[in-house]
Amino acid sequence: MRIFPAIDIKDGTCVRLTQGNFESVTKYNHDPLSQAELFLKHGFLNLHIVDLNGAKDGQRKNISQLNEILSLTELSIQFGGGVRTLNEIRNLLKLGVKRVVVGTSAVTNFDFTETILRSIDLNSITFALDFKVIDGSPLLASHGWQQLSQINLFDFMEKFKPRNVLATDIDKDGLLQGPNTEVYKEIKSFFPEINLIGSGGISSIADIKALGEIGIEEVIVGKAIYDKKITLEELAAC
Repeated sequence: MRIFPAIDIKDGTCVRLTQGNFESVTKYNHDPLSQAELFLKHGFLNLHIVDLNGAKDGQRKNISQLNEILSLTELSIQFGGGVRTLNEIRNLLKLGVKRVVVGTSAVTNFDFTETILRSIDLNSITFALDFKVIDGSPLLASHGWQQLSQINLFDFMEKFKPRNVLATDIDKDGLLQGPNTEVYKEIKSFFPEINLIGSGGISSIADIKALGEIGIEEVIVGKAIYDKKITLEELAAC
């Protein structure tokens, strides 16, 4: 299991949102670089970093914090938030980002999604398919989870067949009540070849093990770390 500790940055500070609500913000660390250094000290070589300002407004405001973290060359960074163009993807990869996360622009502009599939090594792209279950159907959200589409998660995956998928149930995220394993099981059943990244609601080592049992090999852990539900020592032993 590859663990990606999460660093969500808003206005230069490490924060966590509850269910994607920008009005429900908890600040944890005023220095994202020191947070990254702490994770590295405990042996974590993969980090998931989100520019929340960019995710919401499409304007990345925390690029200096990203550059500082990229100076820790031992780390492999998956980064997203406000990525809207092919040039931005290429520039981030040149900066040293290992995988660029594309969410809103992929969900709202299928032409752009097709351009990515033709132009970029798919190992370098993670599609963030954030969803909300409405009447049993997982519908995709965008713009930092503020806008809900009528696009079904499974329809998107069938159409584009992405390599790396970060699927997050918005209603689970930040609540520490466990991930949506039922949707994950369906994804792995229909699309066994994809790299499905688990995220949202993870509260314990047991949650992580449960995801491993259904074939998920990468997991993002955020609030459980910051609220000390899981220690970094426990997490490193997974």
